[in-house]
Amino acid sequence: MMKNLPQIMPVFPLEGTVMFPNTYLPLNIFEPRYLKMIDYSMSQKNRFIGMIQPKKTRDKDEDIDLYNVGCAGRIIKFEETEDSRYLVTLKGVSRFNLLSNITNKDNFKEAKVSWNEFTEYLNQEGSKESFVSLKKALKDFFKLKKMKVNMEIIEACNDYNFVDQITMICPLALEEKQLLLETKSITKRNNLLRSIIESYSSEQNITNTVKH
Repeated sequence: MMKNLPQIMPVFPLEGTVMFPNTYLPLNIFEPRYLKMIDYSMSQKNRFIGMIQPKKTRDKDEDIDLYNVGCAGRIIKFEETEDSRYLVTLKGVSRFNLLSNITNKDNFKEAKVSWNEFTEYLNQEGSKESFVSLKKALKDFFKLKKMKVNMEIIEACNDYNFVDQITMICPLALEEKQLLLETKSITKRNNLLRSIIESYSSEQNITNTVKH
């Protein structure tokens, strides 16, 4: 179990982006409030930012509803450009539950979070059989999507990071990625991802059959 996880941290409600543990997310920061958010995070020992999805787009003057589960990332790379933007890279650390949030005086969100539901699943192992089934489904999925993927690398992956890393790169709907983020057990996540990509493959096969 990870130690010294913060109970309060800045959160970045970035629409269209779902981050997962042990994946990498580059960010181009230019809004003044988020520049201040990065400054704050860089001043903290853990350099954490919680990435979380807004439920829907609202006007700028309205507050936003957030999903209950996000992923904390640690700033591992920081660069300031000549035009005062920040180019940062986050490395995903752990899922978290959002308990409450406020907009602070610098106009970025800070959240009270809980890690308890997810830390027990860190480093959890999945079964080799389930990985084999998932990899077969992925091979068909990538072929249908005409995605160039090195399957040798995928075949070599058998650890608990595999499902999250694949989910990050797969062209899935945001709602599907959010559901996978919220799924605690690696086995359930594995099975869910396989079901999702098999449904895409089935739909594509039906479409191709109808066309011909």
